[in-house]
Amino acid sequence: MENDDKIKLFTNMAEADPENELAHFSLGKLHKEAGNYEEAEVALRRCLELTNEHSVARQFLGETLLCLGRKPEAVEFLETSIRMAHDRGEFMPRDAMRELLKDHGIEPPDLAESEDGGEVEEGAFVCKRCMKAKTQLAEPPFSDELGTKVHEAICVDCWKEWMAMSIKVINEFQLNMATPEANEVYETNLKEFLGL
Repeated sequence: MENDDKIKLFTNMAEADPENELAHFSLGKLHKEAGNYEEAEVALRRCLELTNEHSVARQFLGETLLCLGRKPEAVEFLETSIRMAHDRGEFMPRDAMRELLKDHGIEPPDLAESEDGGEVEEGAFVCKRCMKAKTQLAEPPFSDELGTKVHEAICVDCWKEWMAMSIKVINEFQLNMATPEANEVYETNLKEFLGL
């Protein structure tokens, strides 16, 4: 599906259900990738009105504000968002936002060490999403390359969070998982949620 077609699809979804934060998030992401920064800002702000703690939406909005030339506003927003993502244990968007500030000559805010930031035993499985030593999935959840990536990178707790979110994704996007388009939307959301 072409980017313009995806934008139309998610625009229709967002208009049909203004409370659908996933539609607003996807629309904002697509507009940002297309260079439609004003439209991206509107969609991402609406997503954050519905789910203020959405760390990846905050990352994308910070990028968008920088692209719009609103650096002071972007820096203030990103500093707040970095602390929020850190407190929620969402380290991949946190680190992406820290790098974004560094790329623009700004030193990211100091973050207190997490309470469980002790030494990790050698050979322990460390989840790439929450960056904590946790239990690895017993086996890949799918028999393809994506399933292998999930198995190698994601802990049981983060996978359980995705399973709860995946029901929301399927319901809100009204996905018919028998179609390739539905599987593409599902996989895109899975990768964004788990930081793969």
